[in-house]
Amino acid sequence: MKRVIAAHLLNDRSGSPLVLRTALQSLHAAGFRLELLTATGAEPGFLSDLPGVTTHPLPYRWSPNKWLTLLYFLRAQVLLFVKVLRLAGPGTVVYVNSLLPAGAALAAWCRGARVVYHLHEVSIRPALLMRLLCLVANITADRALFVSCYVKRTLGLRVPQQHVVPNALSAAFVAEALGARARPATAPFVVLMACSLKDYKGVPEFLQLARALPDMQFELVLNAPAAQVQHYQRHGAVPANLTLFSATQDMHPFYRRAAVVLNLSRPAEWVETFGMTILEALQYGRPVVVPTVGGVAEVNQAGQTGFAIDGRNLPALRAALTLLHHNAQTYQRMASACRLRAAEFAPARFAQQIQQHFQAECAAAPGLPAS
Repeated sequence: MKRVIAAHLLNDRSGSPLVLRTALQSLHAAGFRLELLTATGAEPGFLSDLPGVTTHPLPYRWSPNKWLTLLYFLRAQVLLFVKVLRLAGPGTVVYVNSLLPAGAALAAWCRGARVVYHLHEVSIRPALLMRLLCLVANITADRALFVSCYVKRTLGLRVPQQHVVPNALSAAFVAEALGARARPATAPFVVLMACSLKDYKGVPEFLQLARALPDMQFELVLNAPAAQVQHYQRHGAVPANLTLFSATQDMHPFYRRAAVVLNLSRPAEWVETFGMTILEALQYGRPVVVPTVGGVAEVNQAGQTGFAIDGRNLPALRAALTLLHHNAQTYQRMASACRLRAAEFAPARFAQQIQQHFQAECAAAPGLPAS
């Protein structure tokens, strides 16, 4: 049986674990034997309770204290190395999700296993750590999959096999979104953003935009525990027309209410490499506003499915939202274009690409037949 050991650090509700979940589901459907090393904390993430996957818990978590986070990271690398060294062999494919689980890649390389990287990020700090992680990938990886052309071009790795595999939503998400009725741009006009509780994700800009447009309703879904969101609400001068929400397993109610979905990440601090929430919005037929650079700009078709605007350009953001709010013809034209664009990222296409790449690595793995 084809055997894959996947490694991912932080099991939360952000884009990279969501993509890994979809990839593992497609590999399970193709008959792969799957094992997963990831953090299993109190808060469930996208990698929790995956059917057909044997999970090996990894003690890792993020901390507001950067030095504590570094200690957690280093400990996780040692544990990944030891566990993969024990689990992997020449007939194994080790699936490293993002640059961060470098310990898993090094152990796989030592054991003669095939290594596949799935790369989502380009903005890891400090820069020395980023260079070190890229060095490990260059040494250990047999194949690298990139979520966008932007990621492939920016990382500039020297891995023998390099392929762009755009992300896709799960078939279940697509089915529910297609079943939802298209919502016209009528009151209340809800502007939605979902992101981490980080300034570089554009959270302050979103609050500023809400204050500038009191005739609209704003909703901000933060990838953070309820206690952290409540603390921010008490100290963040949140305007009355903005509602904050903590991390949730179900984004469908938010997309059903939304008229427009935003991504306001600051390109100088954090370039979005794909933007899963933007693809989810397109699937729901919701026009989007995204940065002008990065993988998220590849998903959006500026002028057709939404707007490409720097999040610091408050007048341009106000003008775009006001146009969508008051011009029903423009809104409906963009909403129709959104679903057409989303269809280009079909789950079946993603599953086929993932399966083909791992079949190829299984065929190259010594002692393991491709089927």
